[in-house]
Amino acid sequence: MVSTRTLLNAVIGAVVGVVLSFIPFSTVLGGLVAGFLEGPDSRQGATVGAIAGAITFLPIAGMGLVVFGILGLGLTGGVPLEGFALVSIVIAVGGLFALFYTVGLSLLGGYLGAYLAREYPDRHHRTRATIGYETESGRAPPADGEPTWDRDSGTADSREFGADRTADERDADRERDRDRF
Repeated sequence: MVSTRTLLNAVIGAVVGVVLSFIPFSTVLGGLVAGFLEGPDSRQGATVGAIAGAITFLPIAGMGLVVFGILGLGLTGGVPLEGFALVSIVIAVGGLFALFYTVGLSLLGGYLGAYLAREYPDRHHRTRATIGYETESGRAPPADGEPTWDRDSGTADSREFGADRTADERDADRERDRDRF
């Protein structure tokens, strides 16, 4: 079952995709925003991205129905049935291509957004707090320069303060965090 939060994130992603429609592959960006807002779970990110793509497809489908209706009314009187059938098939194939383009690329964007949310959890929490979402703990996210607390060990996590850690230690921590999700 899809939650209200997921639908809201999908609508936000769809709006981003439509507003940026002058950019090629804008549906990826819309899905990316939706997936990033949804959170670090890849499956939920892909789901919200697909829903954002479906919402983005609605205006395209509406325009396709209007074009099909106009052509259908104009062609029935003077064009043979085979011509009408050919135009119908071309419109249907074009509609399917548009559906796969918007939903498929939004799904990809949602997956990538979830990946970014997993890689940058502090930015994810700050973004959610900025737009008015509550964080999971009910607290405001940490400010820049303030250490986050590791729930497992009860100590400050020094990922942002990498001066006292080697690159190998930071990479090992990233791998451990990836495996957790």
